[in-house]
Amino acid sequence: MNETLRFALAALFLGVGVGVMLLAILGTYRFRFVMNRLQCAAAVDTLGMFLIVVGLLFAAGSLDYAPKLVLLLGLLWLGSPVASRLVSRLELFTDEEAEKHMEREDRT
Repeated sequence: MNETLRFALAALFLGVGVGVMLLAILGTYRFRFVMNRLQCAAAVDTLGMFLIVVGLLFAAGSLDYAPKLVLLLGLLWLGSPVASRLVSRLELFTDEEAEKHMEREDRT
C-alpha cells in the first residue's frame, strides 16, 4: 500500500477515534446523574476504541501487530461493559435518591 495513503488512513481513523472519545468526555460533564454519565461514556467508548485500533493497524503497516491489536480490542470490549455494570450497581446500592433520579416525566 502506498505510504502516503496508509499514513492518511491512519491519521483519519486515529483523529476520528480520538475526536469521538473527546466528545464522550465532554458529554459526561453535561449530565448530573451518574447513570446518565455512565451511559454516555459506555455508548461511545466502543466506537472510539474500534476507530483507534483500526488507525493503529494502518499505522503499523504490517500484519505482525494485527493479532495483538485485535486481542486488545476484544479485551477492551469485554472489560468496558463489565466495569460499567459494576459502577452502575454500586451507584444503585449507595445512592438513596436513585429512584428520584430515574423518574420519567409524563409528556402526554
